[in-house]
Amino acid sequence: MRIRKPSLLFAFIAAGCMENTPTAQRLASPDNAERSATPSPVSRPFSGTCELTFTPAPFPPPPTFVSTDDGTCQFSQLGKTDFHGVQTINFVAGTQIGQRTFTAANGDVLRLEHSGTSAPAGPGLIAFQATARVVGGTGRFENATGQTRAWGTANLATHTSVANFEGEISYAASARRNP
Repeated sequence: MRIRKPSLLFAFIAAGCMENTPTAQRLASPDNAERSATPSPVSRPFSGTCELTFTPAPFPPPPTFVSTDDGTCQFSQLGKTDFHGVQTINFVAGTQIGQRTFTAANGDVLRLEHSGTSAPAGPGLIAFQATARVVGGTGRFENATGQTRAWGTANLATHTSVANFEGEISYAASARRNP
């Protein structure tokens, strides 16, 4: 009879491996499978140039002024984009803070918040520089992060500016939608 005990033990072990018995693989929920299929964000270089028009400040300028900028950009990770920004300019301190929204051709939106400085750069020209932090967006940029620096020149006579951006952003490429 002692020979049957190992046989019974073997039968229990074998039963644990049979098709009707849950295994670690079958215990994984669909939610876990989806999470493991979600790609990790990848850090990518981000650079480009924007051509913008801006709301002119009244003359004489007040100590602070809220300006709206609109235009188009060409970026390494977005292609041609529409640009919209709102910033508060402090003329006394020579600083600005604001938000920027870049909308790609397929509708994906990348959002940035920035702060920086500005100073006269010649008759009717203002040079500016800023640091911008990526704060998400929509589509493939929903959980985007990163940082970029921006610099350029604003022409007070034509109410136009050219802004250059260079930095790095992280987002999940497989979340990309086709236009």
